[in-house]
Amino acid sequence: MNFVMRFKFLAPCLLLLALSAPAYGSSGVNLLFFYQARCKWCKLMDEVINDPSIKDILRENANVIKIDAFGKDKLPGQGMTGSELARKYRVLGTPTLIFLGAGRQELLRIPGVLTKEDFKDLLCSQVKGISHRLCVK
Repeated sequence: MNFVMRFKFLAPCLLLLALSAPAYGSSGVNLLFFYQARCKWCKLMDEVINDPSIKDILRENANVIKIDAFGKDKLPGQGMTGSELARKYRVLGTPTLIFLGAGRQELLRIPGVLTKEDFKDLLCSQVKGISHRLCVK
């Protein structure tokens, strides 16, 4: 089985585990990152999320889940595709980031791309449950 075939099989399984498992961060916050494979703005937002200072905040406080907004593969156990999840959460374009708290309550929705500084400011000031220890500039 080559890498692409393994990835196509494992990606939905990992997503299912991430959606059903409690968040790794102490706050119980989940970040749903809806993207498209060929979206240049999604790639820019992915770079922001993977910036070391942002990644440290997210690693300690949130479970980041990347979802292909146009994915056609059914997610095991969910019976939903990435596109169905995008419809469920009313994602109108990509990139879209949705922070969910306890009981899947929407805490914050960010449509589009933000700079690293703006994303960090929003993350630290608007998302309940984010530890402010790592938010100091």
